[in-house]
Amino acid sequence: MSLVLVLLLLVPVSAQDTETYILGVAQPFTGSLGSFGEDFARGIELAVDQMNAELEAAGSPIRFEIASADTEQTPEGAARAVQTLAQTTGTQVIVGPLTTGEVLGAKQFADENNIVLIAPASSGVAGGIPGDNIFRVMYPPDTFAAKAFVGIATARGYENVVILHVDDPFGNGLTEGFTEGFQAAGGGEVSSTAYAPDPADLASEAAAVSAEIASLQGSGNTAFFCVCFLADAMKLMQAAQLDPVLSTVDWMGIENLANPEILADAGRAELLANANFVSVSFADASTPLTQPFVDDFVAAYGGEPGPFTNYAYDAANIAMLTMLAVGNDGQAVKSMLPFVANHYIGTSVQAYLDDNGDQAIAVYGIYQVNEDMTGFEQVGTYNGSSDSLTFDG
Repeated sequence: MSLVLVLLLLVPVSAQDTETYILGVAQPFTGSLGSFGEDFARGIELAVDQMNAELEAAGSPIRFEIASADTEQTPEGAARAVQTLAQTTGTQVIVGPLTTGEVLGAKQFADENNIVLIAPASSGVAGGIPGDNIFRVMYPPDTFAAKAFVGIATARGYENVVILHVDDPFGNGLTEGFTEGFQAAGGGEVSSTAYAPDPADLASEAAAVSAEIASLQGSGNTAFFCVCFLADAMKLMQAAQLDPVLSTVDWMGIENLANPEILADAGRAELLANANFVSVSFADASTPLTQPFVDDFVAAYGGEPGPFTNYAYDAANIAMLTMLAVGNDGQAVKSMLPFVANHYIGTSVQAYLDDNGDQAIAVYGIYQVNEDMTGFEQVGTYNGSSDSLTFDG
């Protein structure tokens, strides 16, 4: 709140008519990530409502309005969404897109037209580009996640790993980072199979990775690593439950899989519990803003925020605080945003940006299925600053 008040001193307060700043929102409202996009939009809406209430109370003439567009979960759709928002509303600051593929799809237009993209959850290493108009302000790049999974695989004594990954910049980048790190740490063979985004099913891919695991098991302890989006992983599990290899081998999985929605199905819950499933996601940590955000979200929408929705809320606040300082000017926002972000507490972690405009602080929780298979519990921590992995107990 103190930062808000300081920035408000830079804005002349007068009896003039309200001055409106348009905050763009480019998220996937359709496709398998549609539920994430919709929840992100609610988090952004909450941030805007709260900011407008504070501005009104302070006597400022500035108000924020939201303009949204569907990225359709594709790079091409993201490019259209960002272009449409910029050309039809005049916005120069947009919260989104969601995935790294979408972000990269919109990058050229954003860079060429002084549009600033503030991506709450993009983490693919391909998005880490210095000097561009993309800021990934809360969730750290996958260079850290790859190291965390390497640490887990090494600690568990895996000699080989078979990976199924989405064929996009996120999936490809994490797979490459893990493979390089695992083999540098003394690991054996890493075999990877890619699948096209938003598949109808993954039956053939399940058969392929099952056969590869069976082949490698003769040369040592072999694990399966699922670099899959939530809906895709649930499709995979339909086949895996009936597969004698995938239903008995150890599993690792990205943060999307540490979601209670997966465990709502008894078969999937039993599969992951038996597979000694482990995931890396944001740590179970809090700041003074954590519980107020959850309480306000529940009061506004009747249910708790979904995974990473708090990051969308944080991204919107960083965007608005920056615009209050320099106006609705993309070039000025690009210059000022790192300073504002580096002084923002966040709802789960302090924001601090590296030279690429990406979150530089990485503290992950290590999660496994709890004893009654109703949720995921944190069993360890990975600290990116020291590249150290610790397990509880």
